[in-house]
Amino acid sequence: MTMVTGSVGEIPPITADMRESALSNPNSWLYVIDPAFDPQSEVPPWGIVGSYPVNSVGAVESRFAPNETYRPSPRALGWPEPTTALERTIQLAKAGHRAAHDLPAAVLEATLLVYQPRQEDDGGTIDSGGGLVAFPDRRSGRLVVPACTSVEHVPARWPAWRPMPGSAVIAGLGGCPLAINADGPISAIIPAELLRAFANAREPAG
Repeated sequence: MTMVTGSVGEIPPITADMRESALSNPNSWLYVIDPAFDPQSEVPPWGIVGSYPVNSVGAVESRFAPNETYRPSPRALGWPEPTTALERTIQLAKAGHRAAHDLPAAVLEATLLVYQPRQEDDGGTIDSGGGLVAFPDRRSGRLVVPACTSVEHVPARWPAWRPMPGSAVIAGLGGCPLAINADGPISAIIPAELLRAFANAREPAG
């Protein structure tokens, strides 16, 4: 089996390197691999973009067979390079490369930036029920606690922000979901119940 790297979008072009590799592997398939994976290592079935048939003389045929189970990686999708472990986990979960239940652990271990109102605006904010500021979600209208993974994701409209350990954020959610980077491409909304259950399970027995 011959493998080369590729990316999501249009049919991958057949390069000179691909043709050279095919010459050594007649009567086979030339597999195009998502750029997130090392073609020389084990690649999961959903990491294969598709394949080209190689004929009996080692020539690559032009008909491309896409892989129906392919899951484009964040890199193939052109998403911004993550700057924190939590951003990376969110991207991989959204792309289907990691399970969603990996998110609570990443939140617990992260430092998040939370909304900090001006002192004169304190009376106009909504408390989450646990001490953090909550806002209505623009899509559902439910109250969520906004938080960001890095300064680059902090909305310009925020008057100020403060860093807070993920464990403290989880404790301060009340019943509100956590909305991470709600205005950006690396976003997630995680139910408070899910985060609390995970945090409680991680606490050492008393």
